[in-house]
Amino acid sequence: MSWLIKELYKLNMVKFGRFKLSSGIESPYYIDLRKLYSFPDLAYKVVRELINIIDAHYECVVGIATAGIPLAAYISCIKRVPMGYVRIEHKNHGLKNIVEGVLEGKKVLVVDDVATTGRSILSAISVLRTVGAKVEAAAVIIDREQGARELLMSNGIKFYSLIRASEFFKILLMEGLINEKLYNNIIKYIEESKAKENISILST
Repeated sequence: MSWLIKELYKLNMVKFGRFKLSSGIESPYYIDLRKLYSFPDLAYKVVRELINIIDAHYECVVGIATAGIPLAAYISCIKRVPMGYVRIEHKNHGLKNIVEGVLEGKKVLVVDDVATTGRSILSAISVLRTVGAKVEAAAVIIDREQGARELLMSNGIKFYSLIRASEFFKILLMEGLINEKLYNNIIKYIEESKAKENISILST
C-alpha cells in the first residue's frame, strides 16, 4: 500500500496540527478522504483494493453519512450489489427516514472512510438492525487504530481496513516525507488512545 499512502500524501489528504474529530477526540493529524472522489481513477483503485480484502458475504452495502456514501456507491457499482445509507440523524421532512435502501432480511456490509473508536459504526449497525438488516461486517479505508477493531469484534462484527494508521505513518517516515520526531509523537498518540479506548470497552 506504499503507493497509495504516498499518493494520498501528495494530494494533501493528510494534515498535521491539532484537530477535533467527529468522535470528540483531539488528534495531531487528520486524514481527509472526502477529497478522494475528486480523483476518480485513484478512488476506483482504492475501492478495488478494499473490495479484494473483504471475504465476508454481503448482499447490500450501506454507507454511513456522509463520507461513507460515495464509498458505498463505488462498491455498489463495482460489485453490482444494492446500496443504502444511514443518516447521522433523522431528517425532518418527507418520510423522515434515518435509513435509506431496501435492506430488510439482507446481509449488509457497512462502510465508512475512516474508523477511530468505532462507536459511530456500531451505532449505525444498531440502527440498521432495527429495520431488519443483517449486519455482520464493516469496512473502512483507514483504521486510525484507536479502538474500532476491538470494539466491533467484541460485538461480533468482522472488521476490515485497507490501511492502518501506524502503517501509514511508517511509510511516510521511510519515504522521508515526515521526520522521526513527528512519527514518534503520532505513534505515541495512537498507542495511548488505543489503550484508553480498550479500557473503556472492557469496563462496559
